[in-house]
Amino acid sequence: MQPLRTLARLRLLWFGAALTVVLAGCASTASTPPSATTGGTVTFAEQAAAPPNYIFPLMSGNYFDHNNLPFFDYLMYRPLYWFGLNGEPVVNPALSMADPPVFSANNTVATVTLKHWLWSDGQPVTARDVIFWMNLLSAATDPAAPTVGSTTAPGPGWGAAVPGGFPQNVVSYHQTGTYTVVFDLNASYNPTWYLYNELSQITALPQHAWDKLSTAGSVGSYDVAAAARVLAPASAGLPASSYVPSNPGTATTGALGVAQFLNSQAQDLTTYSTNRLWQVVDGPFKLNQFTTSGYVKMIPNRAYSGSPKPRIAAFVEEPFTTDTAEFNTLRSGGLTIGYIPVQDLSQAAALERAQGYSLAQWHSPTFVYFPYNFTNPTVGPVFKQLYFRQAFQSLVNQPQYIKEFSANLGVVNNGPAPEYPPGNPVESPLQAKGLYPYDASKAVSLLKGNGWTVVPGGTSYCSAPGTGPGECGAGIASHAPASFSLLYASGSVQLTNEMEAMQSTMRSVAGITLSLTSAPFSQVIGTVFAGCSDATPCKNWELADWGGGWNYNPDNFPTGGEIFATGAGSNAGDYSSPTNNANIAATHTAPTNAAEYAALFKYEDYLVQQLPVVWMPDGPYQLTMYKSSLKGVLSRGVAGFKIYPEFYYFRG
Repeated sequence: MQPLRTLARLRLLWFGAALTVVLAGCASTASTPPSATTGGTVTFAEQAAAPPNYIFPLMSGNYFDHNNLPFFDYLMYRPLYWFGLNGEPVVNPALSMADPPVFSANNTVATVTLKHWLWSDGQPVTARDVIFWMNLLSAATDPAAPTVGSTTAPGPGWGAAVPGGFPQNVVSYHQTGTYTVVFDLNASYNPTWYLYNELSQITALPQHAWDKLSTAGSVGSYDVAAAARVLAPASAGLPASSYVPSNPGTATTGALGVAQFLNSQAQDLTTYSTNRLWQVVDGPFKLNQFTTSGYVKMIPNRAYSGSPKPRIAAFVEEPFTTDTAEFNTLRSGGLTIGYIPVQDLSQAAALERAQGYSLAQWHSPTFVYFPYNFTNPTVGPVFKQLYFRQAFQSLVNQPQYIKEFSANLGVVNNGPAPEYPPGNPVESPLQAKGLYPYDASKAVSLLKGNGWTVVPGGTSYCSAPGTGPGECGAGIASHAPASFSLLYASGSVQLTNEMEAMQSTMRSVAGITLSLTSAPFSQVIGTVFAGCSDATPCKNWELADWGGGWNYNPDNFPTGGEIFATGAGSNAGDYSSPTNNANIAATHTAPTNAAEYAALFKYEDYLVQQLPVVWMPDGPYQLTMYKSSLKGVLSRGVAGFKIYPEFYYFRG
């Protein structure tokens, strides 16, 4: 990769002066030679202890991760707009199932026209299917809807939801033809941002097959049955699908009832490969086999309307409980696409020679972090103190983790902008520099200066409770210990090493005690993304690290609303700041490139200073090993957690 060319392209595509300019520079360059071999099975290694466990594209934060979206759902159900072009996180019109949106009326109206794709049962993908998604999304994110954010029925809910964001920032949406939907917005938005972060959330759903309230029930128009308010005037002659309920209905009626039904089906993993609902797809593959342990077999969708058509006979995802188990299979040559754990990187050359593998680093537009639980009634008051977060961050030895546990493959992360590609134009100078490098003496000084008695090698405690200068802060009791539980994802030696090193440093230097517990990835994120708030605090975790961070997808433009806005669906730990909310909002409406940069940097700089989470080093998502005989393995670059099996083919 040539950094200067990459940066120039990112500047054009992320911050083009006009959306038409942005889209004009994009075209798919990938192709499959006609002489390529047809057939064969590609076996793909899932991340350790992280199998897919949710199939319905409308998923809450409990399931909103790369195992369920780009590595699973996206192969069967394609979003309207596809992001990833030549290894860069930009829109790809050629692979998208809708034409570029047309903005009008001072960017308060967006018109989306679908290409003429088909569902796997031969029915056309139409504007009605987009309306169906919008109706379910509106119901699932309605604050008045029952069980929103519930851990028992998380189907109504959306991991990318932001209060006041999509779809609440849509005044009305209606179908104007078989393939066209018009969105009337509540303000003038930056077109690039609105495409990259809002319209990017839309996945057409097969209304003709999924608009049901029960397994035995017939398909109807239940998603509009509870309509009590017309978003577009009936005099315009619009179809019933243009109407959205002001009350989405109950858990058994209307759009909410449909969303609840589909969620209940998606929670039954034992029926994934036999449930007829999930056989109606518009992506390049359809599900053939699925086990509750995470084994997945997909076969080509012969009705796939996109390009290229799949050439392999099957795509299989293999589950592993640990990265050691995955590596043992890789060494035997049992995977077409796998990964080499960083602790085993020295064996890469031998694998290339012995098993015919090639090595590639896969990056993504990501920042790596783990959250504080600000709602926890015991330790939340401690985490709410900025001085404490400053002290904690000052004890995170990112350079050590990179050197000792990541084979020097990584960069220090100081804030919410993605660290890749290097020299990223969307990263502010302050974030690039950082404010809180590893500094043990600073950490100790901060604690002592704010009412804590520091006990190196033991457990420090609050010795000056109160809210005045030099005191511990609101809600922190006398002798409250600096002792916290830290839940982290099992299966990765690298992550375990980081957690144990952090535990040792915290205790020996500053008397901060971390009690470590590991659990499978899905259990960790299911715990931390359970909808914490001051009204419904999460008492069962304090700190949690699932071994990754936030990948900017489907919010491809890095403004952070989905993670850091108050009440956002993926705001684990419920960080809340009115200043931050205002900074995020300003990035949505900036009318010019200069204003966009200024707003974005202001947002980043505030979070660099405020430390809403614990920043951790960023590195390759994985060190991918793939069989050299497998062609069409596109350069992942920083295109996000996406794979493209429809491009794969074998050659001798």
